[in-house]
Amino acid sequence: IVYVQNMKGKFEMEEKIERIKSTMAGKPTDRVPVILDFEISYACEYAGIDFLEATWNYDKIIEAYEKILDTFEMDANLGMGWLPPQRNEILGSKTWIQNRRNGTMQHPEVMSLSADDYPALIEDPLRCIVERVLPGMYSALGKDSVKDITAISKALLFEKRQVTDFYNKLYDLTYAKGVPIYYGTMFYAPFDLLGDHLRGITQISMDLRRKKRELEAACEALAPVMTDYVENTLPVDADGISCACSWVHLPPMISPRHFEKFFWPTFKKVCDTLAAKGHTLYLQFQGDYTDGRYFDYYSELPEEKVILAVEHQDFKKTLDILGSKNMVCCSYPLDYLTNYSTEECLDKARELMDIGMETKRFYFGFNKPAFSFKDAPPEKMKAVIDFVNAYGKY
Repeated sequence: IVYVQNMKGKFEMEEKIERIKSTMAGKPTDRVPVILDFEISYACEYAGIDFLEATWNYDKIIEAYEKILDTFEMDANLGMGWLPPQRNEILGSKTWIQNRRNGTMQHPEVMSLSADDYPALIEDPLRCIVERVLPGMYSALGKDSVKDITAISKALLFEKRQVTDFYNKLYDLTYAKGVPIYYGTMFYAPFDLLGDHLRGITQISMDLRRKKRELEAACEALAPVMTDYVENTLPVDADGISCACSWVHLPPMISPRHFEKFFWPTFKKVCDTLAAKGHTLYLQFQGDYTDGRYFDYYSELPEEKVILAVEHQDFKKTLDILGSKNMVCCSYPLDYLTNYSTEECLDKARELMDIGMETKRFYFGFNKPAFSFKDAPPEKMKAVIDFVNAYGKY
């Protein structure tokens, strides 16, 4: 029985991967791919599992994930993005702090790189990150060499045992269910890494005006660090859809002049390098792009190697500009499930599907994952997904 189930899962997974790859390449396929992302909190609520408990007992996450796979029909998903609170406690994380009342992982703004550290980052980025940035992110580091080694050893031991076991179970389950996970590893746009974790939004905003040369040089120094990280954490998977993923969120917050000078050159360099090495990329552009800003730049991304998702967009404009080279997401607005009737939700799905099915180079997905039933009542979500799977046949 187990052998038959595994063979069935293997066949279904291969079929779904081919559907996605054909759509990426602009080749004919049988129907619109459906790619979904679920937060652990939503999966736990659906499975009737306490979210806070699940973050400390990852077998509960696997149980919740199975309920999601059994309910919602999809071609691929992100898996479950677990940020272990145990590891954060071992290292004394300042960048990810758990709310002990509801389990949510919060990401406060942290400045782990001072303005005076720019020369060190530019000269030797890895050394600077190890010696100056990491102690700024983790309070257990930077004390003395013995204590540092002890904290890192404990974190690595936890990673080897619990985290590895979690992902082994996650992939065993997703394989048995025949639903591929597209997430392979994560990378940052160099500018986003600086703004997100090293300097912080407040400081990076001032650096755009006061530290222009240092900022530009730091982005250049971090570009090979990002490509090397992907190379060391994600083997090229020519037969699957394991992606190097990046959630890009700062471009809508900066001016076109700053985007062109500081963000785009090194982000494009990283993407071009990874694509040339054979990697598939998933890029989630967060924020408001309804005016199509920066799409002329994004249209220069490597062809047939990128899955593109834009949080807030004019879907037809996105298809016209970006869909000629790569597969794009229709980005169904999640707030429809919150604010409209089931029939209105289905009408919105039909509208987006009709737009996308003219070009056939898109997939159905939501513009962001749901955290709770307040964001997306499961009966409405299932109704929309079932409709899309039935309606989206070519």
